[in-house]
Amino acid sequence: MAFAQVDVEESMDNIPMIDNTSSAVAYNVRGIYQIKDTSCQPSQFKSLVYPGGSAAYIRDLKEKLQQNVNWNTYVINGLFFVKLDINKDGVLTKAEAGPKVENSDLFLKDLKEAATKVNKTWTPAKCNGNPVDSKAIIKIDFSSMSYDNAFN
Repeated sequence: MAFAQVDVEESMDNIPMIDNTSSAVAYNVRGIYQIKDTSCQPSQFKSLVYPGGSAAYIRDLKEKLQQNVNWNTYVINGLFFVKLDINKDGVLTKAEAGPKVENSDLFLKDLKEAATKVNKTWTPAKCNGNPVDSKAIIKIDFSSMSYDNAFN
């Protein structure tokens, strides 16, 4: 309500604004996939392995996601990925997250950082029994629901 002599838009300038929206994000890590090494014969290639296997990596990644990502700030839907470069010593040397979509820069940065914090040494991929640099990709399916708490 406002007095008839006062411009309503002017009187609204002094009302503090609060954000009462929240979001809930669910995600499913679909798995870790070795990216094909074209320089090695498939029969001579052995994939990289995380200590404890894929299930251990997924558990560790989920833990880092919970610790490092403020899920209330994101409304994210769809399939995203994290590419990992693992050197022949089994050390993560580079991580890249994607795909880039509108307003996704901060989310992709958080996703990449969470994946980098899972910092155990991998058993490297091998070609003819020799350790080689390799790449892996993690696919994660996100689903968000946002709601407004203003009237609750």
